Amino acid sequence: MVDAVGGVAKIVGVALKIKEAANTARQNKKDCHHIRSRVDILNKTLSQHEHNADLMEDSAVMAALEALDGILAEALEVITECQQERNIVCVYCTAGKLSRQLTKVEQRISNLSSDAMLTIMSYILLMKVQEDLHSWSTHAIATAKSSAKDNQVWNLGR
Repeated sequence: MVDAVGGVAKIVGVALKIKEAANTARQNKKDCHHIRSRVDILNKTLSQHEHNADLMEDSAVMAALEALDGILAEALEVITECQQERNIVCVYCTAGKLSRQLTKVEQRISNLSSDAMLTIMSYILLMKVQEDLHSWSTHAIATAKSSAKDNQVWNLGR
């Protein structure tokens, strides 16, 4: 499984490699640039949460990051194939296959990114609800104690 805090750092590293590889692609450039753009957004979004140790240690978040790491590695492999110099006949023969692979990888990145973002949002929402409940219960207990003291004073004064 991906190291909790290191998971985002690893994804950021692969994202930078994808960006570099997409910029030097020799064929299927448009498909490579679509993936680069999607990965860039993912990279920026995940980087915002990188230092939230509690979030990164959540098992669902770790699983989502592991899945993302796997598909980004696969995307890097396919984009790297697009960098290779080929003669015109080979380009014609491989362009369609690579385009289908790139489309498939981009869709999987999209799906797994959605899964990761949903997992992160669920975690953050759960923590917020728990925090609000704790705050409310602390306030309710303090109010109840105050009311009890007021009732004692009121009863003694009769």
